[in-house]
Amino acid sequence: MKLAKLIATLFFVGQAKIAPGSIASLLTTIVFYMFAMKLDYIILVIIIFVTTILSFFAIHVYTTDFKEKDRSEIVIDEVVGQFVALSPLLFFEEKFPPEIYTCFMSFIFFRFFDIVKPYPIYLFDRMNSTFGVIFDDILAGIFSAFLLTLTFIL
Repeated sequence: MKLAKLIATLFFVGQAKIAPGSIASLLTTIVFYMFAMKLDYIILVIIIFVTTILSFFAIHVYTTDFKEKDRSEIVIDEVVGQFVALSPLLFFEEKFPPEIYTCFMSFIFFRFFDIVKPYPIYLFDRMNSTFGVIFDDILAGIFSAFLLTLTFIL
């Protein structure tokens, strides 16, 4: 249970008094930016996959006794979603490289979709299940990645 809490709260980042999800997303963006030049998109896909699986089990174990599954202290799902949102910066590196401004745009887009939760994101947010907790952030990341890609293609 303690390990599950550490992972689900991203080593207690989720217990920040103000905007824990935004802090986790920002930390993810900073880590991505620091290592982007050393990352290959295949490695990023593996990171996203492993983090998703790890977060699924951590959230499931941590929230077993909770009525509300998507508690604000759970921020590992923001990490997964933010990595998805940042993925075009490696997939299309030659068109728009992972510069500080492109990473920041990805962060802003992701936070927008994660907070506003347009259709169909809000459907998963309302599920009150481990899958819903994670998948609404993955969808917000996909929407963000799509918008980021469109921003640089158009």
